[in-house]
Amino acid sequence: MTLLKKLQWSFGLLLFFFVLPVIAGQLPFNKQASTPIKEPEDKPVVFAATNLPEQSVLEQTKEETPEEVTKEVTKDPFKVLLVFTHSQESYQPMVQAVSGKAAVYDEKTNIFNLKDTISKHFSMNGIQTDVLDVDVMKELKRQKKTFPAAYNVVRPYLAKRLQEQSYDLVIDLHRDSAKKNATTITHNNESYARIAIVIGAEHKNYRWNTAYAESLSATMNEIVPKISRGVISKSGDNVDGRYNQDLTKEMILIEIGGIDNTEEELNRTIAVIGKAIAKSFVTEKQE
Repeated sequence: MTLLKKLQWSFGLLLFFFVLPVIAGQLPFNKQASTPIKEPEDKPVVFAATNLPEQSVLEQTKEETPEEVTKEVTKDPFKVLLVFTHSQESYQPMVQAVSGKAAVYDEKTNIFNLKDTISKHFSMNGIQTDVLDVDVMKELKRQKKTFPAAYNVVRPYLAKRLQEQSYDLVIDLHRDSAKKNATTITHNNESYARIAIVIGAEHKNYRWNTAYAESLSATMNEIVPKISRGVISKSGDNVDGRYNQDLTKEMILIEIGGIDNTEEELNRTIAVIGKAIAKSFVTEKQE
């Protein structure tokens, strides 16, 4: 064999071994080497919570928290029921402005008509107000009963309402028969109708009723000094002794102003009553 042929044969052999891997890589039986390895489908990967991004952890917590736990708790409003046992008690200046007559009892212009003003001022202080919508004086006439029977006439209406709904405070509103010098006070150059709170002492709830009355009276005097004439306890002959306060321990009787007080004086005092209820009772309930 000549030298030239030996060189050609050696070159061809080297070329064969160089090209062989390239050719082998294209053959179908060797595809496994270039195919990615897949995780078995029945074995999902589980990550610990600490390996998750912060947002994912928060979303996971939100999904796992029951709706009733995450929902903000809504607090019940402070609810007051207004009662007007002597519904036709009137204020002379108000009656005179409407009809021209000076009367202390009137079928149209009377203390019962203050209910909307009271509800408005109470609402401004976060107080929900209901009214026992009974004209007791008219009912007295219908039943042919006299004035002292008013508390007995309104009692079944009040008892029924208290069975149907619960209240945080029940106020029976009256007008005092005292004259202006006893029922009016001036504070910061403005006049107010003074109030007195009456508690019947002839029933088992009276200490509870008294506690509510004293708290409200003290708070009103903090807002306007001496606007409250204090808490008056009544028992014995010639008085009712209960004033239906035995139906609920949260009931008080407020005498607002007297026969000579004006509408402006009454409005200012009603505003003070609303503020005092909110300060004495509403904040305490929400805490």
